[in-house]
Amino acid sequence: MKLPVKFNLFPLFWLVYLIFPLLGLFQERRAPMVYAAALAGLAVFLWLYVKAFWTRGDGAEKWTVLGWAWCFVLYVAGFGVFGGLGSAFLIYGASMIGFQPAVSLAAWLTFANVSAMLAPLWLGKYGVDALAWLAPNVVIALFAAYANQATYRRLVADRRLAQVQAEKERLAQTAERERIARDLHDLLGHTLSVIVLKSELAAKLSERDPKRAVSEIREVERISREALSEVRAAVRGYRGSGLDAELGRAKVALDTAGITLEYIGEPLTLPRPVEATMELVLREAVTNVVRHANARKCRIRVACSGGAFELEVHDDGRGGDAVEGSGLTGMRERVRAVGGELSRDGRSGTRLLASFPLPKDEVDAGAALPRGATA
Repeated sequence: MKLPVKFNLFPLFWLVYLIFPLLGLFQERRAPMVYAAALAGLAVFLWLYVKAFWTRGDGAEKWTVLGWAWCFVLYVAGFGVFGGLGSAFLIYGASMIGFQPAVSLAAWLTFANVSAMLAPLWLGKYGVDALAWLAPNVVIALFAAYANQATYRRLVADRRLAQVQAEKERLAQTAERERIARDLHDLLGHTLSVIVLKSELAAKLSERDPKRAVSEIREVERISREALSEVRAAVRGYRGSGLDAELGRAKVALDTAGITLEYIGEPLTLPRPVEATMELVLREAVTNVVRHANARKCRIRVACSGGAFELEVHDDGRGGDAVEGSGLTGMRERVRAVGGELSRDGRSGTRLLASFPLPKDEVDAGAALPRGATA
């Protein structure tokens, strides 16, 4: 399974524990060749550590096995240099071997780690008092293997979920295209055939019966105008199915991405241009939250405040003050096209606020009131 390409800095934090092997190396004077060999071994370890946690695609798992094997070699072969402090390598090895799909392999190699960690105690190189620091190391090694195995499986699950979501979106787009094709065929196929036939008839009658030819042309004009009206009505239907439906799609998208939706809204009667623009802004904003924000919560608010309709989308993700892209620019242009304004706040995630002022006569007439309310 190919994991998502995502450079996580968290594994670098654990490299701070290399201080223990280094203390073991420098706690007494050694030959220069010993220092050189030990530092070369540490350099190879760092290279394998990075490869184990950040290689994606085919062959990624082999780096976890190679990384574990090198940690085991450093502990065993370097015991005379690092001493008991070299057990940190076994903890690193456990963390790497956990980050791969084979649970049984991870279990057996973790068992080998623990056995190697306790071997000096069994061989009499440590006293019983060594259990005071050996026991925590054993627990940390077991926890590291388990935690990284769980992390690996979560990444695999996230990848599969993303693939399923992408496939669902692709199928939905294909179904929508097929529906539009069917609707247009049913809507225009018969009408255009009639127009062609009447046009041919008018051409034939133009010399023999000019009056009837004119009548047929007028009939063609009438049918064409009706077809144009039907096409415009169909296009309006394709452009949007209402803000309520878009809110429903937003909830499905956020739920699928594991983002909690908090909705605050009133049952407003929106002018059609404002509602259509809100639909597009909401769709683009939610898409950005799902794809880029890495958020846990998203609040959507639809309200009427100060003589203006407002749509607010606020997430707790990492968007912040990122450079404005074409999507946000497009949203801003759509809002301005109907006389509104779009503002963006990068504090505590990303907050988008689209405001649509209403003409005074519409406010006075109660257009800004919730459904069922009276002025």
